[in-house]
Amino acid sequence: MKYAGKKLDEPISDVVVIPRNGEDIVFKCQCVTDFSQFDAICPAPEPPKVQFRGQANAIPNYDDPEYQKQLDEYSRNRINWMVLQSLKATEELEWETVDYNNPATWENYSKELEEAGFSNVHVGRIIDTVSHVNGLNERMMDEAKQRFLAGQQAQQQQNSHQEEQKNT
Repeated sequence: MKYAGKKLDEPISDVVVIPRNGEDIVFKCQCVTDFSQFDAICPAPEPPKVQFRGQANAIPNYDDPEYQKQLDEYSRNRINWMVLQSLKATEELEWETVDYNNPATWENYSKELEEAGFSNVHVGRIIDTVSHVNGLNERMMDEAKQRFLAGQQAQQQQNSHQEEQKNT
């Protein structure tokens, strides 16, 4: 795909820079565009089916407590996997207790960050940036719209100024 004549081929990314003991620790967060690996490791849970008397087909029971528990775990795994995949853009980053193929270890990234001396605020900032690059929020859309409108207004003023010069 092209936009304004340029090929769009790189995912959105952003950085979190945390100063620490005279050194800047840089976390690069990149948008995750492919969840097929996650889907292969963690298929979505299926609700149990219930068949009521007089009905020909069984229907899914989305209120089943075990299904709700599985759905919560699936959602946590998906978010943890997305954070880890997004942070893979930080080439210098190595996890000690995270195994990308083992969902039971994915939440360890948070503990490792804390053990490395990052505060809850630092960890929150990293996760917030991961969230921003992986989905638009209202603030980001408003800022982009304001930049676009400011550019449009500047272009109109420039065109208006050029027309005035031609008329004189």
